[in-house]
Amino acid sequence: MSNFKRGACPITNVRMPNGTMAFNDFHLSYNGSSGDYGSDTTAIVLADRVFFLLNGDHQKPLSEAAVKDGIQGCVDYFIANIDKANRLSEHYIVIGNAEDVFNLIPTTLDVIGKLNIERISQACNLPECACS
Repeated sequence: MSNFKRGACPITNVRMPNGTMAFNDFHLSYNGSSGDYGSDTTAIVLADRVFFLLNGDHQKPLSEAAVKDGIQGCVDYFIANIDKANRLSEHYIVIGNAEDVFNLIPTTLDVIGKLNIERISQACNLPECACS
């Protein structure tokens, strides 16, 4: 059973497609639809602004990592699964592979720190990653 909760739009009462699990400065979000991203996706959402997207259902391992080790556990999991990163994941912007038109880097620095951004960048240089 998932700890992810699905809410409703306050105006229309239509159920939201994503299930979420909230923590202090981040939340996890699972979207079972493939319409927007080409696959179902699980996101690590930093301060409601920056979306690190993984293709597939990662609810269980990410929620376990978050409960055990907070955002650090989620970053570690994301890096270990960088080969599953969705092409629309905003980590591409944060590591400098796309223009930061929405000023996402400062938020990412505040939530996960420079060292973790560098670790993500290094993981994106591995052959199994399609980041570059």
